[in-house]
Amino acid sequence: MSPDSIALLRLVEAFRYPEVEAAAKRLLAVQPNHSLALKALGFALIGQGRYEEALPVTRLSVTRHPEDPEAHNNLGIVLSAMMRWDESISCFSRSIELKPDDPEVLKNYGVALVRMHKWDAAVPYFLKAIEFHPGDYVEAIEQLAAALLSSNRTDEAWVCLNELWKNDPANPGVLSQLLCASLKRCDWEELQPRLERLRSLSQGYRELSDNPFVILSFPGASPEEQRRVASNFARHSIPASILEAPAVDWTERKRCAAAPARLRLGYLSADYRNHPVGFIMPQVIELHDRARVEVFGYSMGPDDQSDVRRRLEAAFDHFVDLRDCSVSETAERIRADAIDLLIDLSGWTADGRPEALALRCAPVQVNWLGYAGTIGHPRLADYLLGDPVVTPLSQAPYYTETIAHLPHCYLPADSTIALGRPPSRRDAGLPAEGFVFCSFNNSYKFNPQVFDLWCRLLRESDGSYLWLSLPAGSAPERLRREVQVRGVDPARLIFAPRVETRVDHLTRLQLADLALDPFPYNSHSTGVDILWAGVPMVALLGDTFPGRVGASLLQAAGLGELIAGSPDEYYELALALARHPERLRGLRMKLAEEKSRCPLFDMPRFVGSLERVYFGMWDRWQQSRLDPGGATPELSANGRPEVQV
Repeated sequence: MSPDSIALLRLVEAFRYPEVEAAAKRLLAVQPNHSLALKALGFALIGQGRYEEALPVTRLSVTRHPEDPEAHNNLGIVLSAMMRWDESISCFSRSIELKPDDPEVLKNYGVALVRMHKWDAAVPYFLKAIEFHPGDYVEAIEQLAAALLSSNRTDEAWVCLNELWKNDPANPGVLSQLLCASLKRCDWEELQPRLERLRSLSQGYRELSDNPFVILSFPGASPEEQRRVASNFARHSIPASILEAPAVDWTERKRCAAAPARLRLGYLSADYRNHPVGFIMPQVIELHDRARVEVFGYSMGPDDQSDVRRRLEAAFDHFVDLRDCSVSETAERIRADAIDLLIDLSGWTADGRPEALALRCAPVQVNWLGYAGTIGHPRLADYLLGDPVVTPLSQAPYYTETIAHLPHCYLPADSTIALGRPPSRRDAGLPAEGFVFCSFNNSYKFNPQVFDLWCRLLRESDGSYLWLSLPAGSAPERLRREVQVRGVDPARLIFAPRVETRVDHLTRLQLADLALDPFPYNSHSTGVDILWAGVPMVALLGDTFPGRVGASLLQAAGLGELIAGSPDEYYELALALARHPERLRGLRMKLAEEKSRCPLFDMPRFVGSLERVYFGMWDRWQQSRLDPGGATPELSANGRPEVQV
């Protein structure tokens, strides 16, 4: 090896990127085919975050040295950084063929699969990376834990995260993930001290860049803190070159944007399937006024061959499967369809693709339904669609989007589902007699304060039971222990098994006497379900978006008297209903009478309001083109601009 090559290699080993760049360019000027200099130049550009410049360099390195595994790995890194993960997969795969035991490449392959939301497929690559690494490969273990958590392999994820936390107790990202896994498996040991530790380590969440969906269920997290994490995560996961790119010029679109024949709406979701979003969206799409709007459905998720999927495919004017498309291809396809308003139904939830939003798919982009919070960066969404209860204008500083209000609850329903006669209590797994409290929510919404209150209700309500959906993994046994510690016989905790269809589930819900809304993350679509089944629900009005949904549902259902302002009021209200069956019967009758006309289930009225808000957004965008320096008022419930005061 020449002295120049040795000097260059030493600079590479010291990660002195600008000096590596200069030295590599000097060598290449003399020897254009110098393999080390070409790889080093790509390495230096990658290290400085200059991925657009690195792309042709790393491609040339692969072309000239196709049997060099490092060259393929470097190109894969560049493509990953540019969010072209499907292409990066091919590069990492070729690198592994050439060098099967390289832990870094195996880890990179797994990360690309994770970014494509193929979590189970990523797990073996992380395990191999850990196996082949000479020491503790902490980065790969962290990625493994995240993949396991995302695929709901919660107990396995918890084991990884607990070990990581024990070895690095000052790492807020690991602690945040550990808390998420703990809530999912209902492991509340040290929950409060660890929440306080997380707040301290992250300087009040200012230095936490974990997925923001995780902290929505953390007790005590404020709306301001939720926004901080969302903003951090957006900046952390999307290249600055995209987030800070100039605004897109829409004047050259094929279609005249100023005066469309019909407003083109695009709904982007990974959940057009048996999923809470899939359950509540079909009637909205079916009821859109086709004289005024043309509706496109963009699917990023799997086709589960369900009736819900088939109904949604038929409901849209155009249904486009983007599951196998890259982020850039997603944006290009939506732009090619000349969409006026793109409504993202996923946000930072599983299988969402906010990176495509960052590329700007449409002139107006809306955050709605799937993610109960701000998406964290104005580049991703112009509006957040809420209602006066979940997103009061007084909380506008906690959102990077402009708040737009529907007049009643922001959640739609499906009022076409007919419920039959409920099964017998025995067939549903319930005792023949006794008052039945229920909460069919995901296990991560449960916490010690919620169970303190619910078990207190059980102790004070003789012969009562708590009916829950069956959580995964070890959570059921842990919940039984938690109720026993609180002085309640575990036999009074009843888990509902899976049933064959959603109608079967909604039908059996009619057997419950009273639903209990968890906090700080309320029932969302599960709340819609329980009210459609005719069961009253008690809810606590919280401080954050996910903690105010229960109250919004009740208000729209005409049951505002079941909204509590404090945990003590919640307890007294639920206990009074359990002890006074005549009052509860009156509420059930009221709900049954209001069901056909209350705002929560009046879908023609809901969709009419939704379209007025959409047209208000479009009118406002057109005005902004004519007057770029104008004010940016919120949109009120009637869709007209309204200045926030």
